[in-house]
Amino acid sequence: MSPRAKTRLRVALLIETSNRYGRDLLHGIHDWVSTGANWSIRLTEQSRRAPLPAWLRHWHGDGIIARVDSAVTATALRRTGLPVVDVSAERMKSEFPRVSINNTAVAELAAAHLLAKNIRHFAYCGDGQYLWSRQRGTAFAQVLREHGFRCAEFPSKPTTAAGGWEQEMQAIARWLTKLPKPVGVFACFDGRAQQVLEACHVAQLTVPDEVAVLGVDDDELVCELCDPPLSSVLPNARRTGYEAAAVLAHLMAGGAAGSTELKEIEPVRVVERRSTDALAVSDRHVAAAMRYIREHAHDGIGIKDVLRAVPVSRTLLERKFSRLIGESPHRVIKRHQIDRARQLLAETDLAIARIADMAGFDSASYLSAMFRRETGESPRAFRTKHR
Repeated sequence: MSPRAKTRLRVALLIETSNRYGRDLLHGIHDWVSTGANWSIRLTEQSRRAPLPAWLRHWHGDGIIARVDSAVTATALRRTGLPVVDVSAERMKSEFPRVSINNTAVAELAAAHLLAKNIRHFAYCGDGQYLWSRQRGTAFAQVLREHGFRCAEFPSKPTTAAGGWEQEMQAIARWLTKLPKPVGVFACFDGRAQQVLEACHVAQLTVPDEVAVLGVDDDELVCELCDPPLSSVLPNARRTGYEAAAVLAHLMAGGAAGSTELKEIEPVRVVERRSTDALAVSDRHVAAAMRYIREHAHDGIGIKDVLRAVPVSRTLLERKFSRLIGESPHRVIKRHQIDRARQLLAETDLAIARIADMAGFDSASYLSAMFRRETGESPRAFRTKHR
């Protein structure tokens, strides 16, 4: 047997392959392995919350990364005697070191996105059987309360297996018709948001003018196939997988398990598509200016460019923005530019100078100064955290 074969570590990945979040976890683990880890991976295709595979009982490995969603699963994994890293946030506590998404931060991003649309009515469509859904709903409502708004919540109940999806969609449609309009609806994940969009069609509610809909996970295929295409919070599941692999490597090397507290990974951004691409404001000048800013902020525009597109005086436009949007046109431009910089920092390896140019900033130094002022950290620190 070669020295290489002797040191190869056998790692089982008990993670679903049926959705983007699970696949991104796997991508993140692969990123870690690609740094030079000598791992032999055991992975079989499975769905979320599937029973543990039969082969695990007879498998002789060195470590496991798993979505530990139940006490039954936790007990079975503990009996293996192997180091385990949990990448689920479904239970309040875990017996194992745990790395997962920060659900409070997900809800805060969702609330900020919908609040920026000048919407004044909000609702949450979750699934009460899941802890992560309840956490997102609680955090979403809390942010809205801090801004002086209330949040309606869909009273989800278990449905029968026969016709369950259709039955629940019809219940959502009835719920939506009773909400004041326009309303921003945050759904606990993309599959739920897909139900909300179909319920809007059933209830003959227009999206996004009457109902703006936002999901979570940015499962691109699901989001693009929705009608209209679905806006979604992009969690950093890839970073979650990478960090989980790092923890497992430490354990398999003989390191102490340390705390089993949840290590939370921040989400990246909201990926906006047509389901939230509307501004709830009746003033045509403000609406036109906001549309122009959204389409051209990355070109390095200033207030003079906005005024050429919207022929009103600067004083009048700024007064209208202050009254209807709560911030100046200049501030809105910078917010769009910072959001674009966030995206490029998290999702590309482009140089900071190139990102500054693509986001509409005059220089890398100006981007760095503005980014630090808006986020409290440098572009490089943000990239390190989210890549």
